Amino acid sequence: KMDVAYELGSTGARLCVGYVENVTNAPEVRKSVLEGKLDAVVVKSSLVPDPMLLAVAANKASLYQSRNSMRTRSIHTEILYNLSSSSNISQSLNNFGASDKDDKLIVCTLDRDLSQAKDLVQGNWCDLSNLRQNCDLKSIKKLHKLKDSELTEENLVACLVSKIAAKDSL
Repeated sequence: KMDVAYELGSTGARLCVGYVENVTNAPEVRKSVLEGKLDAVVVKSSLVPDPMLLAVAANKASLYQSRNSMRTRSIHTEILYNLSSSSNISQSLNNFGASDKDDKLIVCTLDRDLSQAKDLVQGNWCDLSNLRQNCDLKSIKKLHKLKDSELTEENLVACLVSKIAAKDSL
């Protein structure tokens, strides 16, 4: 699918996720997000092998927002923070937020479609199934402190979902 929508179980919010390759204007996209002109979160796609991780992170962020217990200043940064298994906010945002050099991006919106992002982001909107083949397994293992013994190609997403979901419990 070119983009997918999830209904977040904790609050009923709707998360839309899209994937763009060959992005030629990442600095402009980042600037628009930082200035609040693009109401979206832009994620480094090499660290997200499956959109399910975004749904889990967004569900937590939406729940924390509804409880007034977010650890960051916005729902978008809360999603980035929740993608990480680290409790260091700035490290999480730097690791998972898109950089000016990224040419592959994941774009997520809450309670709106991706039309505004599709107008701004210059690149090829691709099928989300391409995420897995373009992920950086070595960086994912390092960031989430995954051991080879606990990780196989088949259980990568399950391991990451568990790490993300259990972050605040550990």
